Amino acid sequence: MPYEEIELVQEEDIALIYLNRPKALNALSETMKNELIRALRETEEDEEIKVLILTGRGRGFCAGADLNRFIEAQQEDLSQRRKFRFGSLDFPRAFIHYPKPLIAAINGPAYGFGFTVTLTCDIRLASERAVFSCAFVRIGVTPEFCSTYFLPRLIGYGKAAELIFTARPFDAREALEMGAIDRILPHRQLIPEAKKMAKLIASMPAPAIQKSKEILRHGMQSTLDQVIQVERSAFMDCMNTEEHRRALEQLLNQMKFKTKEKGR
Repeated sequence: MPYEEIELVQEEDIALIYLNRPKALNALSETMKNELIRALRETEEDEEIKVLILTGRGRGFCAGADLNRFIEAQQEDLSQRRKFRFGSLDFPRAFIHYPKPLIAAINGPAYGFGFTVTLTCDIRLASERAVFSCAFVRIGVTPEFCSTYFLPRLIGYGKAAELIFTARPFDAREALEMGAIDRILPHRQLIPEAKKMAKLIASMPAPAIQKSKEILRHGMQSTLDQVIQVERSAFMDCMNTEEHRRALEQLLNQMKFKTKEKGR
């Protein structure tokens, strides 16, 4: 079934999801939400895809939730049917449990959900044109999408509280300085650099990459004693994979070749 409000593009062993409502600055609609869940499931099940990039079409990354959804929810207050859609846990869980590396390539304004969804990604690259805002209180709601878990861990409680309580916008430079993103890139280099990074990650043994993501996420919410046990288990699991054996053999062959070259 084709997608209407996102675009899924596969390029060999990487895939890109484009939020594709450019006239609405890619604001999140009910259709987009459902299609994102489906695309994450589709790319997770596709063994050829090793890394996923999330970005937006047009001049914006995502302007947050479509305000029409809130208006409709108020109009349907008696039935509650539409309000329940806001409380669906399937959506954030699709991102936080996604097992493969997920890179956010933030190509423009990222407000509300457009900011918080990037926090669930593993790596955040931003265009110099990116602008952010944790804009929830501005319309009388609270932060969502696990942002109150990820944001304080990335930038500290005090800075997270400031951004949430004031809802003020901040640019890519400030986002980098506080640790909310990992790199700023010239606008035209954003997607090429995101693909380059994705290709590098995809070239590594896939089981080791996915296990590394798993234990990184586990380590964020565990005691040291729990971490060392999970790390040991993941390490031993990876040692038993064919990918580990091939990578080790390739490295040893490279080392032998370099030794011979030096001996000449």
